[in-house]
Amino acid sequence: MFFSLSPLIYLILSILFFRFLWEVNYPHPAALLVAGILSFLQRRNRKIVFLKSSFRKNFVSVLPAMEILFFVGMLIASWAYSGVLSTMIQIGILFLQPDYFLPSLAIVSAMAAMVSGSSWTTAGTLGVALMGVAEVISFPQTMAAGAIVSGCYFGDKLSPLSDTTNLASSLTHVPIWKHIRHMLKTTCISFGIAILGFYFLNLYVWDLGQTSNVSLENGFLSSVTSSSVSWFKLIPVVLVFGSSVLKMHIRVSLLLGIVSAILFNSNGFEFSFEIWETLVFGFESNSGNEVFDRFLSGGGIVAILPTEILILAAVWFGAVVEGYGYLNEILIQIKVWAKDKWDILLSTMGTSFLLNMVTADQYLSLVIPARAFRSLAEEKGIPEKDISRSLEDSGTITSPLIPWNSCGAFMSTSLGVSVVSFLPFVFFNLIHVVLAVLLLLVAKNKSKSS
Repeated sequence: MFFSLSPLIYLILSILFFRFLWEVNYPHPAALLVAGILSFLQRRNRKIVFLKSSFRKNFVSVLPAMEILFFVGMLIASWAYSGVLSTMIQIGILFLQPDYFLPSLAIVSAMAAMVSGSSWTTAGTLGVALMGVAEVISFPQTMAAGAIVSGCYFGDKLSPLSDTTNLASSLTHVPIWKHIRHMLKTTCISFGIAILGFYFLNLYVWDLGQTSNVSLENGFLSSVTSSSVSWFKLIPVVLVFGSSVLKMHIRVSLLLGIVSAILFNSNGFEFSFEIWETLVFGFESNSGNEVFDRFLSGGGIVAILPTEILILAAVWFGAVVEGYGYLNEILIQIKVWAKDKWDILLSTMGTSFLLNMVTADQYLSLVIPARAFRSLAEEKGIPEKDISRSLEDSGTITSPLIPWNSCGAFMSTSLGVSVVSFLPFVFFNLIHVVLAVLLLLVAKNKSKSS
């Protein structure tokens, strides 16, 4: 078992090595180094066919995510260029109260994700604007990102429009609303605790730094709050979320947001070379305010390339772990260990988390455990809704907590904060995983005692 887990151990140690020795805060070189070493050591094993097959399968699974990332890069650049982002930031400054800033970020993000059914759409649009509000009022970016990610995944988990929610319910043959109702029992408790945690953290930040009082005296903020809001610039926002509600594909939603932002830019209806350059290389803001310019400058296809390289590195690492048999051995050992209902549910959660780390894809973290433990669950008489909830309690929830996972990479790229930095503040995801595991352990002990 230790030998089978060794690739993950080497990966984590390599990430820590690069981070503390050379202050490299991204896991690209660690994933490439470990995958390269394992490939070299296993070169005589004659399993190159399995390696190629695993790489092809994992690459195909993350290809849609990589494609969507390019759209998000162009969306951020187009919204910054046309003034959509600055308008959203202006509205956020007007309506988000500093005393309840973190809880408000989580609640607003949750509502948007529940309506759109997509944590990615919410983070890539509304989340970017909310991070701008945090930047302008000098609020810690890491905490703001943690609150936004928490809200995004709470809303996504309980939305009937969510792809992961629908996938988990279909894999286990549980009706979508029955699946959502069963998740409410634990999800709402976790989110309620998270909101309380954000409220007390908010109080601590204000008491510690007095940043709200200092920021509100800023002349730039005064000009923002006194100027009128250009409501027509919210048309791209309405189109993005409206198309999501109508169950259009996320690519269509993001494309509508990009095209409408270009059409409704400050210079009127035009397609110039400057716009195309902005979509590719990003937007450069020159408002005169250093904080505002630092946030608005960016986006574009070029800004997404490091994230795409990270996903490819993770795909190669996952192919090595799966193609050379490490993953299969782990699954065999887990099946041998799982003796009763609670062991199977814990194994489902553990396998989902493991696959999030290995394959870098949240969909595979739902599909493979559902298939692996379906027969065992039927033998033990486990209700299908318990399996579907366990899949989401780990597969969906832990995906943004892993830097090289496509979800973690997306959240980091969209919000401009590394996963390692915002990880301690993703209260909902962390609390929910701990709560789900504790409830299973308590139920297991009760069944033994009875």
